Amino acid sequence: MTSPYATKAPSVQQTLDLFRGKWASRMPGSLGASEAGEAALFEDPRVDWALENLAKLGVAVDGSSVLEVGPLEGGHTYKLVRAGAKSVTAVEAHPEAFMKCLVLKELLSMERVNFLYGDAVSFLREIGHSYDIGFACGFLYHMASPVEFLDLICRRTRAVFLWTVYWDEAFSRRHPGQIAGTSGVEKGVYAGFPHTLHRHDYGGSLDYGRFWGGPQAYSNWMEKDEITKALAHFGFSRQIVALDENPHGCALRLVATRP
Repeated sequence: MTSPYATKAPSVQQTLDLFRGKWASRMPGSLGASEAGEAALFEDPRVDWALENLAKLGVAVDGSSVLEVGPLEGGHTYKLVRAGAKSVTAVEAHPEAFMKCLVLKELLSMERVNFLYGDAVSFLREIGHSYDIGFACGFLYHMASPVEFLDLICRRTRAVFLWTVYWDEAFSRRHPGQIAGTSGVEKGVYAGFPHTLHRHDYGGSLDYGRFWGGPQAYSNWMEKDEITKALAHFGFSRQIVALDENPHGCALRLVATRP
């Protein structure tokens, strides 16, 4: 049996190689030259957009407590800390992604961050305290019960940032079989809010060695207007919305708060 022990002096690359071939993120320049993933999550302009537009609603990340759901590998967490967040609580349900967050917390000396391993929706149901800002990038469209999540995040924060893919009929017609909606449509009512859910089965992409989506084998995508209406229904009626191009479906970025 090959020994698992390190035989070289500590280095950034040796530490990253604990998850060699499994990183999604390209590492920030502050770590020097290194090999990891390709996604520019440590340089993600969606975070910059969130900071700018939250400020337009009178909410500054600088000095605020942030609840981040689904941090993946901590790239957005890092940007939030550098923007001056007083604290970031980041809840990650994927065990390997959680461990990678801890590795990067150490390598990047991320102070004021608490990574928690567990289900973010269950966390929101159980906690009795709140945060200034909720941050959910790439999270909502992996939920089986997305409207419940929107309700909970509105209950536990005073402002939110969302980036999500949503179901769009025109896109679905142009790309049949590629996106959500092909596995069935369900009408429902949650907390007095009527809505439509478009089921998305992960199918062959459900390889947990390289899959960082939701905890179930399927999710339910919402329609764009119903996302914004749900937030308004739960009290977050002041909103700034922008639409994004995305190869997997139409996407939006959004900040919202109470009047």
